[in-house]
Amino acid sequence: MPVPLTQQQIDQYYNDGYFIVRGALSGEDFAPLEAAYSEVIDERIRDFKARGLIEDLYEYEPFATRFARIHDQIKVDDKDLRRELSWGLDIMHAKLPAVFEFFFTPNLLAPVESIIGPEIMLSPIQHIRPYVPVTGDSQPMQVPWHQDQGVTKEEADVSEILTVWIPMVDVDENSGCLEVIPGQTNLLEHQAEGGTMIKPHLMPDAKPVDCVMSRGDLLFMSAYTPHRGHTNRSDYVRWSMDLRFQKTGTPTGRPVHPEFILQSKADPDSVQDSYVEWCERWEAGLEAGKGVRHHRV
Repeated sequence: MPVPLTQQQIDQYYNDGYFIVRGALSGEDFAPLEAAYSEVIDERIRDFKARGLIEDLYEYEPFATRFARIHDQIKVDDKDLRRELSWGLDIMHAKLPAVFEFFFTPNLLAPVESIIGPEIMLSPIQHIRPYVPVTGDSQPMQVPWHQDQGVTKEEADVSEILTVWIPMVDVDENSGCLEVIPGQTNLLEHQAEGGTMIKPHLMPDAKPVDCVMSRGDLLFMSAYTPHRGHTNRSDYVRWSMDLRFQKTGTPTGRPVHPEFILQSKADPDSVQDSYVEWCERWEAGLEAGKGVRHHRV
């Protein structure tokens, strides 16, 4: 049965700006996601093999390691080919039915409701990331210290936005877990240089906390909690999903991209549970967003 947060857990989230919900998701919740992405990746790997770009399919390798073994076969300096391997896997590009269905997972929405309330909208800022192991000094997809409110437009400053970071594998300091700085309640000035990041001289003088997590845990973060990912020095991909939830009707800070109503106890008919509509709205939103600056800096 889906479990909401206790009042003590809610208080900890608001006091610290983050909270780890232990064991919220089950293997059954992840299975459709892994199956869907395994199929997409298998097709891509076979295409690479047919083009002579890799030698081994590693078709019996587990989900967490197969993509890493393929990535290892591509030369470090061949950045275009490495980008091609990963391109199109993000949520809005792959548009997989299993991902859309995952948004409505009761084990996910029950604790989210404890923070957002019963009228839940999914922000268009949503990602799935195959965070591959570092090669030399190069860590693909690594982001610097930032606050999620810093990657929205100013209109979203009136909204309470909850970030939920979901590791699909176990994560620790060696495999790219997130580190957070607790207690931050206001937006720090960001800069575009180096990837949208907090200006270094404004970084809080506090010791970061490593969010060591198991598959099935959820990391709840305030939009003002500074965070970044550790370098992945393991031998497997740190597959993770990050979603943002907010009260229905509040600004998302990404006006050209589609938000979706996932739950409404006041008006159940308003829930947008059409996969076809989701795909169409993302296609239109991506087209409308071409050339648009999505961050405030």
